Amino acid sequence: MAETDIIPPLHPYYPEGVLLSGSNFIPNSLDAVGLVAAFGAGCVVILGSTMLLVKRVNPSLKFTDRALILWFVLSGTIHLFFEGYFMYNHSRMGSRMDLFGQLWKEYALSDSRYMHSDPFVLCMETWTAITWGPLSFLTAVLITKDSPYRHAIQALVSTGQFYGDLLYYMTSLFDDYFSGRRFYRPEPYYFWFYFVFMNAFWIIIPLLCLYSSIKASARAFSISSKLAVNGSLKKTL
Repeated sequence: MAETDIIPPLHPYYPEGVLLSGSNFIPNSLDAVGLVAAFGAGCVVILGSTMLLVKRVNPSLKFTDRALILWFVLSGTIHLFFEGYFMYNHSRMGSRMDLFGQLWKEYALSDSRYMHSDPFVLCMETWTAITWGPLSFLTAVLITKDSPYRHAIQALVSTGQFYGDLLYYMTSLFDDYFSGRRFYRPEPYYFWFYFVFMNAFWIIIPLLCLYSSIKASARAFSISSKLAVNGSLKKTL
């Protein structure tokens, strides 16, 4: 067969020849740098607006609490709108040409499960969008208002984020190391930056939030127990 007769692949996703769901694949019109820059600019706008609002509503908040509010607002936005976009459009991702669609097609170079409606990924992202998205915003509000319910909800959301991300990692790596089926392209950039680094935030930060909430809950129970003991002693005397 002549070199000019070689048929190019239908799409750039791995494993080679994997069938995409829905309509035909349309290559992105924006390159990776432009897409990452657009995503970063969106994050800056969200974080900047949130910081201004928080300073106006509760200027006495500690730095760590402000940082957590930014984290939960950004997480909520990504969960509800970006991952919600995938939930709604999963069956036609290959042909989407709006910004979110192109971002998903770029990210899917590190995990093609997003391009063929993988059952685990679809269920995980659906649950994340409809549950952890709104609850992330609620957590940010509770932190801003210094609510006594803050740590209970913060622990719940952080546990869900950590557990979902851990399963996300493990299901992909299991297929890689035990089944020999890789969903990411061979270039190291896609695995180490997109797949590992970009998702590691939802492992590390939720663990830190969970640790903080456990410590705060333990402190509250300790104080409550001491008050109960002191109250009993006063009644006895």
